Amino acid sequence: PAPKAKAKAKAPAKQAADDDDDDSDEEEAEKKPSAPASEEMTVFVGGLPFSASEEQLRKDFGECGEIEKMNVPMNDEGKPRGIAFITYKTKEGVAAALKYDGDDYGGRYLKVNLAGQKPEKGKGDKGKGKGK
Repeated sequence: PAPKAKAKAKAPAKQAADDDDDDSDEEEAEKKPSAPASEEMTVFVGGLPFSASEEQLRKDFGECGEIEKMNVPMNDEGKPRGIAFITYKTKEGVAAALKYDGDDYGGRYLKVNLAGQKPEKGKGDKGKGKGK
């Protein structure tokens, strides 16, 4: 009888833990939409010509919508790395910027996507080795 009593004792505790989990999931779900709001408004731009200045990018991508902030990472020598992160004030600006994906810009092809999304790497899911 003693082991059964322990099992019964654990069951209510497990239910209580489940109840706590449900509550915390709801709280997290409510918090999540507010946190990545800036991420939703930020686009990653890759494939930029190294000669492109921040002023030039601000002028060209400013046509999509009002820019809240722009980050153009530099290499160790202080030259642009060919990428930029642009945060727009409106979703319309983001949508317009995403349309530049694949366009020719200064002799290079742009890669434009939402900053939170990771681009597909390598050969995709089919590149799993030499097997048939």
